[in-house]
Amino acid sequence: MISRMDFSEVDRWESEQLFEEDVRAVLRMARPNRRERLAGWTEYRTGGADFRATISWDPKLEPERHGFEVPRLADVLEAILIGSAKDQDALQPAEEFGMYRSVLKEVYQRMVELESRYD
Repeated sequence: MISRMDFSEVDRWESEQLFEEDVRAVLRMARPNRRERLAGWTEYRTGGADFRATISWDPKLEPERHGFEVPRLADVLEAILIGSAKDQDALQPAEEFGMYRSVLKEVYQRMVELESRYD
């Protein structure tokens, strides 16, 4: 027969295992691209006042930069934008892609404004 003490030991063991899993998850978040960096991947880090972004890529993409720090920049921007809408499964495609277009229009307007400062 299993005593109550046996259950408390199992509960403690389970709690310790969950804690260790949480610690491992936090460490993976702190160093999200360790395996890629060790494999020679390159990173570009940027951000603003309230966010940080890191883009990593395989070194075989290096020759394809076309004047940008990040290779295949259009692919990167598409990967960040498309699919980022909250509750996208509840949206009609026209609504979802309208949201994406509005972001791109805002980025375009910001680019035009920044460029005008140099005229």
